[in-house]
Amino acid sequence: MTEMTILKIIQKIGVSLSLLLLATTSALAGISIDNSRVVFHAANDGRGQGVGVSSAASSPQPYLVKTQVTRDLQGTDTKTPFVVTPSLFRLEPGSTNQVLVMKKAGNLPQDRESLFYFRSVAMPAGNRQSPNEVPAVGGTLKVATAAVVKLFYRPAGFSIPQRKAMGMLQFSATNQGLKVTNPTPYYITLSTLQIAGTSVEMNVAKGETMIAPFSNQIYAKAPRQGKVVWKAINDFGAVEVFNGSVR
Repeated sequence: MTEMTILKIIQKIGVSLSLLLLATTSALAGISIDNSRVVFHAANDGRGQGVGVSSAASSPQPYLVKTQVTRDLQGTDTKTPFVVTPSLFRLEPGSTNQVLVMKKAGNLPQDRESLFYFRSVAMPAGNRQSPNEVPAVGGTLKVATAAVVKLFYRPAGFSIPQRKAMGMLQFSATNQGLKVTNPTPYYITLSTLQIAGTSVEMNVAKGETMIAPFSNQIYAKAPRQGKVVWKAINDFGAVEVFNGSVR
């Protein structure tokens, strides 16, 4: 078989190239996750928690959507105690599909939150064809996009509410830089942080905007004294403002 013959065959059957573009946003390319974050309460262990995945009415085509829960932002670690149903479905423009996140058997820490990621990967599906329609032949470029939001597993029985916890951050000066300590069982996500009127640069990709339960972050380039103003993101994706000082 000659190279020219092989080329003609490829041109007849078409070529599909899939590129995966990742984004830490709940809305991308006409596909959106209805929540900016998912808080899975322990009370829902037996019945699961619903999450809506929507396609904008202005979307130019339907999508084939795959949903899953992963341990990492990149989606490489899929070994989690959660399953999503349906995990694969077609989403028409202007429509919403509710998926159910279910927790499998297995223990997670009960004295603090656990962090996972809910991922919705969408591939253009193409329009439905009538039974008598002749399939189009030619090369196509299909680009897949992934919308990702954080999923927090929250055990029952915490002694303080989430809003109060966001205001309990502690700030101290160390030789390495400004130390921000989270003494609570919640993950606290910062929107902005200012020390003595100076904004602290935080790298989202490096996880510098989120402080794990009973843990801390060190900001090497931040001022180490003065008044502190920080904005934290609550369960509903809204921003709340708090004040304190470096001690």
